[in-house]
Amino acid sequence: MVVEEVRYDFADYPRYADDFVRDLVKLMIISKMNSTARNTSSKAYFQKLVSQMESCETDVVKYGQPLLYVKYRGVQFTDQKVASQFVRSKGHIVDLTMESVFGEFVKTFDSLASASESRVKWGAEKPDPMFALLDRFVEAVGRLTALDPGSPNTLAGRRFGIRNAGIARKSLHLEFLVDGRLHIIELNPGKRKEKAVELLFGASEAAKAIVALMKQ
Repeated sequence: MVVEEVRYDFADYPRYADDFVRDLVKLMIISKMNSTARNTSSKAYFQKLVSQMESCETDVVKYGQPLLYVKYRGVQFTDQKVASQFVRSKGHIVDLTMESVFGEFVKTFDSLASASESRVKWGAEKPDPMFALLDRFVEAVGRLTALDPGSPNTLAGRRFGIRNAGIARKSLHLEFLVDGRLHIIELNPGKRKEKAVELLFGASEAAKAIVALMKQ
């Protein structure tokens, strides 16, 4: 297992830290997006979402059964390729930790995270409503990483990562970690506004705050 930690310090341009965190969370989501290829509805919706993400295409991987993942800028992601988490501290410092059995994949992920030209762009034209929910999630995480470290809702100083982003029919189950604790939220833009975002598992104050911000 190859483990690498990279520090990004935006002390000279603190506001850039906000942009970096948002782009990093987007990249983390894309790197973990998947769907079964055997369910027609899930497959079609996954392909629709991927088609609305710039520089992305659907990639088929066979793990006993065919699964769909995202190929981003030529990089073939699967849930086993790379694990990444970050900690934001002092408002302007972001420490990114990457783990992989493939050493070159750690370097590739770091390059994608740090290069401004590879910033994730999704839902550009007539976007699927799912992207509005994903944008709210990304914004909520960004805001909470910039909160005072003493707040019970804060993500500042806490290790955050995306473990899985699975498409099931027209919904997305987003699994994320806060200091190693698992949380799962369901995003379903087809439901009423108050039900479009639901916390299915995990009860930390930070997770509750993410959902509350997304429902505003």
